[in-house]
Amino acid sequence: MSGATTGPSSKPRGRLRIWLITVGEPLPLGDSSARLWRTGLLAQTLVDRQHEVTWWTSAVDHFNKRFHVDRSDRVRVNALLELQFLYGELYTRNISAARWRNHRQIAAEFTRLAAVEEKPDVILCSYPTIELSAAAVLFGEQHGIPVLLDIRDLWPDEMAARLPRFLRSLAPLLLWPMYRDARLALKRATGMVAISRRYLAWGLEHAQRAGNDADAVFTHGYPSQQLSNQADVQNVLTELGLDASQRVFWFVGTFVGSIDLATVIEAARILDDQNVVFVLTGSGEKDAEWRAQAHGLRNVRFTGWVDKDRLQALASIAWVGLAAYKAGALMSLTNKLFEYMAHGLPILVSLPGEARAVVESERCGMFYEPGSATALATAVRAMCADSSLRDAMAANARRAFEARYSATAVYDGLASHLEVVAADEAGRRR
Repeated sequence: MSGATTGPSSKPRGRLRIWLITVGEPLPLGDSSARLWRTGLLAQTLVDRQHEVTWWTSAVDHFNKRFHVDRSDRVRVNALLELQFLYGELYTRNISAARWRNHRQIAAEFTRLAAVEEKPDVILCSYPTIELSAAAVLFGEQHGIPVLLDIRDLWPDEMAARLPRFLRSLAPLLLWPMYRDARLALKRATGMVAISRRYLAWGLEHAQRAGNDADAVFTHGYPSQQLSNQADVQNVLTELGLDASQRVFWFVGTFVGSIDLATVIEAARILDDQNVVFVLTGSGEKDAEWRAQAHGLRNVRFTGWVDKDRLQALASIAWVGLAAYKAGALMSLTNKLFEYMAHGLPILVSLPGEARAVVESERCGMFYEPGSATALATAVRAMCADSSLRDAMAANARRAFEARYSATAVYDGLASHLEVVAADEAGRRR
């Protein structure tokens, strides 16, 4: 397969030049111990297939609120993968005017720098951010390059849902630049891939078109997991004041408004007489609030952010994974489901729709009503009362993961899709 370019290329025949545009993910930097997410895993897959990959990303470290680099700069990771950092001002809060300005600044930087780069065969841009998506689509139109948007969050609808109730009817006015750029990006993209059927349907509805061959669903994928070092497991048990007999119900993720750990903490209060402990891994804007709520509870532990070795150790001691979302959350098939499956954990999920359907159809967990501590406590008790049921669900989770949701299965499919879209465009040019 030969990809199309706009100028001379030293690429071997069959090698594509692919741009991935994603901010807010862990990066494959030499000194990083963070685990890679969707774009990082896809980049690895594309490199394994001998494609040249440039990953365009923000100079701001979204998690630690500091700069990776203090200017727009390029870092080579290996012979086929480069990181292109886009400079924008630092922000300290996830929901803030400073973050919105950052998004507009890095979109402008992309437009400036992309104009002088050797053109790619295909672009995959994560949506959001809205501003970068719009910039990528306009660039693709100008140069005849196919651009796919990877729909991961329903912005600006998610932003509108966070407004005070009395302001939500004014969301199209208050957020009009976002709605304008979202319409442009979604309508004029070559195609969309999405993490769920519902997300793809949302994108097509906003693009006001039917699906085409460039549209597809690729769920989140997750790497297969290895057994944790026993010394690491023992260290984690000691640090958390736990023993191996306790049944650990584990949440891992970012502490943001769509997550509902308040209900988990209230369920822990109800279950104080049980031999269970709720271990909450991560941090974010709700951290202080939830720690205050859990003050004095013996069966709740907060770990903060952890590196990949401690994460693996925590997964090894977990008995059940918690996919705890608030009522009305706009998420669909989140990475959390597949992360728990990868570790062979049954799942207690409060997200209806596709997430509930996957857990129930794969027989790897239970649904509980969002916002109901009583319902969650009842599900926990049901798990604890029948350990054979829990073990069967754990086995089902692992089997489903290996068959359908592993990083290998998902990102090989997505890589093939990018190759086909690039080949189709090259054929049209010929």
